[in-house]
Amino acid sequence: MASLLLTLATCFVRPGDAEIKALSKLAAKLATRRQEGMSAKNRDRLRALTDAKALQKLLLLPERLFARAERGADTPRAKLEREDALALAILQACPIRRKNLVEIHLDRNLHRSGDGSVYLIFEEGETKTRRMIEFLLPEDVACMIDRHVATRSPKLCPSGTRWLFPKRDGSAPMPPAQMSTRISTRIRREIGIDFNTHLHRHLAAKILLADRPGSYEVVRRLLGHSSTSSTLSAYVGFEAGTSTKLYADVLAKARTA
Repeated sequence: MASLLLTLATCFVRPGDAEIKALSKLAAKLATRRQEGMSAKNRDRLRALTDAKALQKLLLLPERLFARAERGADTPRAKLEREDALALAILQACPIRRKNLVEIHLDRNLHRSGDGSVYLIFEEGETKTRRMIEFLLPEDVACMIDRHVATRSPKLCPSGTRWLFPKRDGSAPMPPAQMSTRISTRIRREIGIDFNTHLHRHLAAKILLADRPGSYEVVRRLLGHSSTSSTLSAYVGFEAGTSTKLYADVLAKARTA
């Protein structure tokens, strides 16, 4: 509001320099600071996965859900559960934004090579940062996609639907907010933690940096950030525990050399 009033004053009232300076000073006092890095709320949610057993429950959840849905009756509810499992599996293997997740198109984004490999590819115009992203899908995730697509019609969508996560009439992809709510609800119901779709990107960075401290450029490429500074701002400190342990090991080795 302060910025708007300053703009209106400049364009229409045209006060003197002193008045403009005073209005600018007031607007600067009220301006909200741009958040740097990850929010405290998200850091708290990720901290719940410091426990190895909790992390393992989340990482094994897609496989468990998919298998349970396959064992159950051939109902819309079971197919929805399988759809959730597939979304979770893709988020874990390919930490993409929720908009890219729901807009996966079977012809445009899934590419199959001659050796049977399946790639998930988003061109420059499809990503937030206008950078191409490419993932090699794990074999089990590719099999889940094929199984789900082959058997989802007509209970989830019409035959021939080319969106992987469509609206029920098959006319367009599912709204991102709808997918996000489903994923959060599913995770909370199954393993009792608050975890949304975007947190899978942060989790990928956390897992990678814990194993390879300092690999910010690798994380940047994985997540498709436009600059390494953005990655550093968000994830600096994630590998602190691993770094200190690594130093302790190096120090112990130096002492016994």
